[in-house]
Amino acid sequence: MIKAVVLDFYGTVVEEAYGLLDVISETFMRHGARQTREEVAAMWWPYFREKCERAHGESFRLQREMYPDVFRDMIAKTGAEGVDVAALTKMVVDFASGAPMFADAEKFLAECPLPYYILSNIDNAELAKVMALHGLKPCGVFTSEDAREYKPRKGIFEKGLKKFGFSADEVVYAGDSYVNDYLGAQGAGILSFWLNRKNDAVPAGVRAVPDLYALLPELAKL
Repeated sequence: MIKAVVLDFYGTVVEEAYGLLDVISETFMRHGARQTREEVAAMWWPYFREKCERAHGESFRLQREMYPDVFRDMIAKTGAEGVDVAALTKMVVDFASGAPMFADAEKFLAECPLPYYILSNIDNAELAKVMALHGLKPCGVFTSEDAREYKPRKGIFEKGLKKFGFSADEVVYAGDSYVNDYLGAQGAGILSFWLNRKNDAVPAGVRAVPDLYALLPELAKL
């Protein structure tokens, strides 16, 4: 029996920082990057993902601690000079603290018949600020900082469920990342839905919805 919904946060409930990539790439171009704006913008996520993959257990690092290293990697790759790493890092942290909420997520949370919980790759300080900004009061919150590891590692899901007091077959998980959220939750034995906000091709057999509000009728079928 499904007793609760567990949600990713950034890209699912509030906006992800995709818009910042334009600002970041423009900054690098002004400082002499050899690549195109599109190529610079495409560097952020692979470098950041690689650092998250290595950050677990005794090697765990907060996201705000990894952002400067991502920018330094981009500087080395692009040849840009004089980039203010501290200013760019602050911009990313500030966005995480005040990200706008999706209208479909607001409707979902208002109408969801089940209690909801948040399980997110984010530092606790930023998550607390943005939840307070939007007046969100989930039944429970669990982060990468709490787990000392990042999605899609199954440990963060298992630790989160333990804190929430549920077994894997008692919750539904939904998130906007196919790898971190859908496959990560599946790997922990959780029924999951992919929030395919970008309308990407959906692999065969994958449960996908276009936005969070569209999850409501799917919950009714369970």
